Amino acid sequence: MITPGYPVAHDPIHLVAAPLSPSPPRWVEELFGANSAEHHEAEGDVCVRTAGAVAHATLCIRDAVHLDAPSLRVRVASAYLAMHRALANIERHPTRFWNFVPGIGQLMSANVDRYMVFNAGRYDAHAEWCGSRDVSNDNGRSLATASAVGVTGSDLSIHCLGMEHPGIHVENPRQTPAWRYSTRYGPLPPCFSRATIVTLRGRRHLLIGGTASVVGEDSRHAGDLHGQLDETLFNIESLVRTANGDGADCEAPLKRLVDLRVYVTEAMQAGPVGRIVTEHCPRAGTLDIVVAEVCRRELLVEIEGLAEL
Repeated sequence: MITPGYPVAHDPIHLVAAPLSPSPPRWVEELFGANSAEHHEAEGDVCVRTAGAVAHATLCIRDAVHLDAPSLRVRVASAYLAMHRALANIERHPTRFWNFVPGIGQLMSANVDRYMVFNAGRYDAHAEWCGSRDVSNDNGRSLATASAVGVTGSDLSIHCLGMEHPGIHVENPRQTPAWRYSTRYGPLPPCFSRATIVTLRGRRHLLIGGTASVVGEDSRHAGDLHGQLDETLFNIESLVRTANGDGADCEAPLKRLVDLRVYVTEAMQAGPVGRIVTEHCPRAGTLDIVVAEVCRRELLVEIEGLAEL
């Protein structure tokens, strides 16, 4: 029997969407507590703090919304490289990224939006880490799990959870790995894995990245909130089942979720989405619902989470 390690913090009857703060979910902060050591890395303005085997690196690109596409690409690549170096200096591995991109869906040139430009910069950084312009050469093993959503304001914020030991990356058999997306979704593909298995507080957990109604590489159920939500939950279920192995708890993978953050594009969606998520994920001790633009215009909901394996 799974016992969630977090107190229940949601009322399924009165779920409302909160303003999005450009920071990771609360479970990340709980890893550090009040006694985390602070380390400041001057290069690239990266700030890193540690608590035992975990580290939290963060960096802000000021006024990113005002940069043109070439400048934004260069700044994103530089930011990712600086964060990688800062974590390497303290012998930590990038494991989970949270990216908060202002005007994420705004077109910057013909058929290229800000998220696609962000992806190009992220790709450049990963290509330098891997020593190859083809980041698929290692079959995605070096790619941390990630999410990227829109945020109000003008700054682009990047947060990264670093671990002493690299996690085990998990892909969803229902989806094309993001790093193999076609050019329909940008000149260069997003560089992230769908989920990563790590050990937190002595127990195996699955860090689930931003998950939406995507099958293969295609968005499904355009304009249909409930259809998208069902597809998203199917994808999360598939990730947990894959991480556990086909025969492990295959009947109740969503019951392993202990923490969830749900991004909706409109505040009025919070109630119906929250009630369905609560019904399907009854052991999620924390359920945060926030309003944010997701990375494709047709998508209405995105979910990330933490599961006990």
